Order: sequence, then C-alpha cells, then structure tokens
Amino acid sequence: MPATGRIHALHGFIGSGKTTLARTLETQLGALRFTSDEWMTTLYGQDPPADEFPVLFRRVMTVMDAQWTRAAALGVPVILDHGFWTRAARDDLRAQAAALGAPLTLHVLAVPDAEARRRVQARNLQPGALLIADDTFDLFRPRFEPLTPDEEALQQVIRY
Repeated sequence: MPATGRIHALHGFIGSGKTTLARTLETQLGALRFTSDEWMTTLYGQDPPADEFPVLFRRVMTVMDAQWTRAAALGVPVILDHGFWTRAARDDLRAQAAALGAPLTLHVLAVPDAEARRRVQARNLQPGALLIADDTFDLFRPRFEPLTPDEEALQQVIRY
C-alpha cells in the first residue's frame, strides 16, 4: 500500500500569489493541484451570479474535497489552492490531514493590499479568470484571518 501523499495547502488572501505558487509546486513536486477558482470558471463561467455563488462554490468544494482526499490516501501529493481564510477552515484541514495520516505543509503568502488589488485587476483581464470586482475584494477582506502564532506548531509552515 502506498504512503499517504503530503498535503500542501496555500493560505493567503485574494491576489497573494497562491495560484502562481501552486503551479510551481505542481511541477516541482509532481503533485495534483486543486485550484477552486479554475473549477468555478470551468463549471460556472468567469462571473457566476453573486446570489448563487455560495451554493455553487460549496458544490465545487464538495467535489474537490472528495478528489483530493482520495488522491492523498493513494499516496499522491496534493496542492490545495484555496486560501484557508479562517482558523476554522485551517482546523478542519488539519483534522482531515490527521484522519488521513497525511503530513501537512501550510504555505503562507502575504502581500500588501494595494499589491494584491493590482494583481487582481490584472488577472481580471486574463481569459478564464474568475472575476473579482474591487467591491468584492473590499467585502471579503475582513473575512480573512491570518495564521495565528499558536497555529505555527500545528503543521510545517513555509512563508513567502
């Protein structure tokens, strides 16, 4: 039976460079990458209706969770390009990793808001990008919870 695959989770706000890093890690590690924004745009387009977004996003995450956990259980390293914005989401991920017996590395990305906003505006111009309006950026910003000092010891942490 293969060893369980390492989980590489990317923690950062919109525009912090998560997907760029995820693509690099995918190549370097021979890992399977799960990028929620790509799944959303493939299934629901670049600009899903705001009132439907939460339901559509939960559907995507349900399917992604089933796939990445199966891959990790089969010994495939996985990259979770999702953000893990809240302590609760990170706690859930740590519990999933423990249940799988999979080592977890949390890649923490942080950039100033002005740079993140600039990156998002540039990304919005690319074909296939999930559109993030300035007001959406502002709406979501207070929902982001940085990694807390007491979480540092709970998994391997790499800061960028």
